[in-house]
Amino acid sequence: MTAKLCQQLLNNLYIYSLKQEFQQERQMARELFFISTGKVNDEDPFFEQRMACFQEFFVFDYRLSDGFSGSTVFETFLYNGQSGFSVDDMNLYEQLRSFKHSLFRVESLQTDEHLIVTDLLSNERLHIFSLPEFNFAGFDSSQFFEGRLICFNQKHFFTGAFILHGKEVRSAVKKSIFEFLSGKNYCKADSTVAWKEELEARKSLLRTITEKKQQIEQTEKKKAIDLLKVTKQIAQIPRILSSNNLVMALGEEKDISCYVPESPFYDALILIHKLAYRELKCYRYKHIDPVKIYESVDDHLDNIQMPRVPARAS
Repeated sequence: MTAKLCQQLLNNLYIYSLKQEFQQERQMARELFFISTGKVNDEDPFFEQRMACFQEFFVFDYRLSDGFSGSTVFETFLYNGQSGFSVDDMNLYEQLRSFKHSLFRVESLQTDEHLIVTDLLSNERLHIFSLPEFNFAGFDSSQFFEGRLICFNQKHFFTGAFILHGKEVRSAVKKSIFEFLSGKNYCKADSTVAWKEELEARKSLLRTITEKKQQIEQTEKKKAIDLLKVTKQIAQIPRILSSNNLVMALGEEKDISCYVPESPFYDALILIHKLAYRELKCYRYKHIDPVKIYESVDDHLDNIQMPRVPARAS
C-alpha cells in the first residue's frame, strides 16, 4: 500500500504540472533541459526515459519565474494545497520533500523490486524499493546511474526516471564526482548563506531574468535566438545561489518566508546534467571512445554569462 500511495501522489504532481498556467514555463524548462542534458529525438530508444527525467526536473528542480516567487512546481503545489487539502493529505505530500537527486552505484540487486545502493555524492548506503510502475530488471551489480529517491513512510523508493552510465566510464564518472566534491562549486556547510539572504538574491536574479524575457517579447527580430540565450542564463542559477541550510518544512518556523515554501538549490544538478549530456553524446558519436567523451572539458554551460544581479536599494 505504501508504494501504491507514493506512486499516486507523484502522478498527481505530474498531472498538476500540466496545468495551463505552467505552459510557457514548461516550454522554457524543456529548452533548458535539452541545453543541459542534450537534445533527444522522438525516435531515440531512450526518448521516453529522458522525458521522464525532464518531467521530474520540471516538477522538482526548475525554478519558475518571479510571478511564482521563484518556487518550483512542487512548492507551488504545496503552497496552494494548504487551502484545499486536509492536514493528513498535506503531511503525505510533505514527505516528498525528502527527494534526493543524485548519482548512485548498485551494491546488490536483491530482487527486481529491491536494490542496495550507495549514493556516490554523500557516500550513504541505502536499501531502495521500486514503485508499481517500474522495476529494476536490467540493472547490474556495480551499475552507475542517475536517479531520484524519496523517503515515504520510512521507506526509500526510486521514482523510476533513470539515466544509466556504462561500465566502461565508471572511472571517469568517479573522477568527475571527486573533482566536483573538491571544487569551488560544491556547497560546503561552512560556506553557506542564510536562507533569507539567499531568498533576496534569488528574487533579484529572477527579476532581472524576467525583465529580459519581457524585453524579448517586445522585440520582433532575433526573438528565438534571444530567448534561447536567456534560457541558457537560467541554467546557471543553481551554481550562483546555493545553500544546504534553507528551511525544508512548511509553516513550522514563525520566520519562514511567507512567499515561498523553501527547498534547497541543488549544486549537484550541474554535475548530473553534464554526465547525462555526455551519456547522450556517447550514443550520438559511437566512433569516439566514451571515456574521452566523459573526460571532456568542453562543458557546454561554462562560457555562459549571467546577468549581473542589481544591488539592493538601501
